[in-house]
Amino acid sequence: MHLFIGAAIAAVAWSIPPCAQAEQAQINPATRCVTIGTPKPNRGYSYRQTQSGGVATEFTDWWEEFTRTGSRLLTTKGRTRGSGILTVNRHRIVNDVLILDSSSQSGAGAGGNSSYRGGVVSVPAFRACEGRSWPVPAVMVTNQSAQGTFSANSDAGTLKIVSIHEAITVPAGRFDTVHYVRNLNSRAGPQLNEYWTSVEHGVVVKRMHTINGIVITATLQAIR
Repeated sequence: MHLFIGAAIAAVAWSIPPCAQAEQAQINPATRCVTIGTPKPNRGYSYRQTQSGGVATEFTDWWEEFTRTGSRLLTTKGRTRGSGILTVNRHRIVNDVLILDSSSQSGAGAGGNSSYRGGVVSVPAFRACEGRSWPVPAVMVTNQSAQGTFSANSDAGTLKIVSIHEAITVPAGRFDTVHYVRNLNSRAGPQLNEYWTSVEHGVVVKRMHTINGIVITATLQAIR
């Protein structure tokens, strides 16, 4: 479950604390639900990412831990495990959604340490029910890096589960997935984010980000 959560900036504030938003999140009654697995420790999930225009890169996620309170993820270039960026997150699970409280990165090219005041509504976790949706309030994000300390509001939007038990085939194989969208209103324009997460593995097998006509797609190539 690669979280793929950037500290994108928006000028919109939200008046209700994000934790309260998550507790009140269910808009449509849950009729069908599924338990989402967690990434297998120390297995490599290799992806190919392409951008409209032809630019392509490959990376592998090596999950060291994923629990109800936090995670550790090493991301390396290519398919070989070695040096890379280690991301350590602290989060909570509220009403079947992950609330991210802080994220720290280390390694070459790391983005520093970020904290989310009150927590930011992130992705469905551990259980998904068809038709559920959550508001994603803007929260204050503070980032500390070698360039200094910077604070700004994150982007507001919505998170919605489109379907469960949706079969999808990618180079790594055929997967039973939870299909959901997390769409944000950024200063650069609407950001459309679509994900298919493996029910068994708890990782994204396909994702598509669209903003300003640019489409970035990542698909799971292999599980090592």
